Amino acid sequence: MLTGHIAGHTAGSVFQFIFSVIIAGVLFLSASGSYRASCDFLSGVVGADRGRPFTDLSILTIRSVAKGVLGIAIIQAILSAIGLVVAGVPAAGLWAGIVLVLAIVQLPPLIVLGPIAIWYFSVAEPVPALIFLVYATIVSVSDAFLKPFLLGRGVETPMLVILIGAIGGAIAKGIIGLFIGAVILALAYELLIGWMAPEDAHAEAADS
Repeated sequence: MLTGHIAGHTAGSVFQFIFSVIIAGVLFLSASGSYRASCDFLSGVVGADRGRPFTDLSILTIRSVAKGVLGIAIIQAILSAIGLVVAGVPAAGLWAGIVLVLAIVQLPPLIVLGPIAIWYFSVAEPVPALIFLVYATIVSVSDAFLKPFLLGRGVETPMLVILIGAIGGAIAKGIIGLFIGAVILALAYELLIGWMAPEDAHAEAADS
C-alpha cells in the first residue's frame, strides 16, 4: 500500500512537472504579452506602483526555486552516479536517473540508494559496504546543506521565506507547489513589509 502510494504520488508529480514545462514553453512564445498582463493584473490587485515590482519578484522567485530544485537534483544524481560506478553497482546510470527524478520531486535519494547499500553488504567486504552506506546517506541529505546556497539567489526576499514557501507548497501540491508556494509566500512577505513600512515600500517602488 505504502509503496503503491509513493509510486503513484511520484508518477503524478512527474506528470505535473512535464505538463508544466509544456505550458511554460507555450507561454514563452508570448512572453512580453504575458508579462504586461501580469503587471496589469497585479497592479489592479496590489496597486499600480507595485504591479511591475511584484511581477519581477514572481519571476525571480520562480527562477530561484528552479535553480535550487533542479540544480540540487543534478548534483545529487551526479554524486550518486560516481558512488555507484566506483562501487561497481550494475546499471549505475539507470539508478542515477531514478535518483534525479526523486530529487526533482523532493523525495530523498536514499529511497534508491538505501536498498542498494543494504544489497552491497551481501556482495562486498564490510568496510567498503559501510563506506558506501555513509556516502549514500551524505548524498541523500546534501540538499539540506545546498538549498541555503542555491535558493533565494538574486532575490531580495530572505532565503528562509522562499524555502518555507517551497517546502509548504511541495507538501500541499507536489512539485508544482514548490513554485506556487514560494511565489505566494514571497509576495505575502513583501505585502507585509509594505504594510508595516509603507513609506519605504513606496520609495522602493519609485526607484524600480
